[in-house]
Amino acid sequence: MKEKLQQLLETLGSDRGELRVRLHLLGLEAREELEQAETKWQNMQLRLRDIGWEWNLKAKDEIHDLGEDVDKLQHKITDKAEDIRLEVMEEIHELGEELTALYQKIRSHL
Repeated sequence: MKEKLQQLLETLGSDRGELRVRLHLLGLEAREELEQAETKWQNMQLRLRDIGWEWNLKAKDEIHDLGEDVDKLQHKITDKAEDIRLEVMEEIHELGEELTALYQKIRSHL
């Protein structure tokens, strides 16, 4: 019984570490995508300033589109983070149930 509990704790620790890595990687991916969008935004602003198109309708449309892309990216990041949060909560719940079952077995043997 002690071995099973130790195995469960090791599994919990391993899963926890794995989830932390996944969350970290998601953060890195999101940061990279956001940096790319920000670079595009800055390049657009520089281009507009250099050619004097600040008030040109076409430039305004392009800026608007970039803003929409940033909004979409923010929603995508939020959705991914929520998906991972739900997965983590589900796994924690399942592991908690396993731990409770093992605890009940231990108590029944005492």
